[in-house]
Amino acid sequence: MARRNWNKVFVTGGTSFVGLHVVASLVQAGADVTVLVLPEHEEKLGGLRRHVRMVAGDVWNSASLKGRSRGHGVVLHMVGSIRAQPERGLTFQQLNLVPARNAISMAVSDGVPYFVLLSAATRPPGVSSDYMRSKREAEEYLRNSGLRWIIVRAPMMFEREQRGGSFFSTLSQLGSLPLLRVFLGRRVPLPVEIAARGLAQAALQEELPRSRILYAGDLRYMGRLKKVKPPREKQPPQSRRPKRAALPEDEIPFGWLPNSPLDDE
Repeated sequence: MARRNWNKVFVTGGTSFVGLHVVASLVQAGADVTVLVLPEHEEKLGGLRRHVRMVAGDVWNSASLKGRSRGHGVVLHMVGSIRAQPERGLTFQQLNLVPARNAISMAVSDGVPYFVLLSAATRPPGVSSDYMRSKREAEEYLRNSGLRWIIVRAPMMFEREQRGGSFFSTLSQLGSLPLLRVFLGRRVPLPVEIAARGLAQAALQEELPRSRILYAGDLRYMGRLKKVKPPREKQPPQSRRPKRAALPEDEIPFGWLPNSPLDDE
């Protein structure tokens, strides 16, 4: 039996580069999606606004999160940055650990049993080791929360149409080869649309999954699975009357960060 509200997903970081793709994948999968967003960032969702519920809140302000995720089956957290500005107080701890900690605490207090955390597999070139430290500390906080969880240690993600997309696509394909996967599989870039579908699949679990860490190979596999179908409504018992022609099924509808120069992941 499917758990209650398994397809009701509460998303943070939904207006980021990765977040927009994930929200679109969730909508395509038939999920009931709520996106936490600052009012001035609602426009970033574009046409997705017609298919999701938007609630105001700030992951850096724990008081603004009170009760926001109540009634959902999972929180999917995708807030973070690789660009720190310590002189402005924007350390990696402030950018990555604090919002994750606040979102996890929100899920615990709101009774959400399941949490998916977008983390990182490795430190990008030229980025301080404090970045990975903040990511691992966020993971540790989640592990000790009492929630059922999945941590996604994602590689760099790219759009095929972007500059250098062909090069990244080649690297991604090489990393999927059996002989190279052992050494490079967790670090090679991944097309964002595949990663997004994988993250959506990770969130939409009818039964509570065991807590575990996912890597690029897991996202690649899950991103190629068939779309998750929403649960069907129970039909009333059939009376013993002459059968009528069945009606056609309804079509399934398709498909933040603070004010700073920093981007979400």
